[in-house]
Amino acid sequence: WLVNAVLPIVLVVIAIVTVYTLGVRRTYYSAMRSGLETRARVAADNFSSYGLKSYSEYFRYASITAETFEEKDRLQFINVNGRVQVSSYGLTAGTQPGTSDVTEAVATGKPASFEGLDPQTGERILSVSAPLRFNGRVIGVLRYVTALHEADRSVLVSMAVAIGVALLCVGLAIFSNAIFINNVVEPVAVVSDAARRISAGSYG
Repeated sequence: WLVNAVLPIVLVVIAIVTVYTLGVRRTYYSAMRSGLETRARVAADNFSSYGLKSYSEYFRYASITAETFEEKDRLQFINVNGRVQVSSYGLTAGTQPGTSDVTEAVATGKPASFEGLDPQTGERILSVSAPLRFNGRVIGVLRYVTALHEADRSVLVSMAVAIGVALLCVGLAIFSNAIFINNVVEPVAVVSDAARRISAGSYG
């Protein structure tokens, strides 16, 4: 009885926790990706409207932008060959990030994103690359990179809270069913004991 009563509750709770955790993770990372894409698109548009006339002006603009970049995310200017030209943090000039967002942004001329392990550092990152245009052609990409360790920690905390609530619900279900079963079984045990005594010849 206890197994039949509690098992469906356990399965439902597991399903709810799983769906909740996946929903929190998707919502959290989607919001981060959307924010980075918006920032990258605006920064790339500002670059296009800056009116640069030569590569030296572009390089100077990129250097000043990277040097004055004070946010916790990383900012990189990357050429069409996928090599870093200027970076506010991390990869030095000439190195390659090696993620798909860079090549996709260069190939399609549209912003692209990447979520996964950084080939250079091995940490989980979210990066967004927006194409930079000069005289109507893509000359490189502006790339924002943010580490996901804080986001992963937040998702784990949410999952731990959900599991704690789930365990509490299952515990309450087991406790209430145990009380109910005990209230049913004990009187039946008394009747059964009396029936055994009567069948043994005790009619008192």
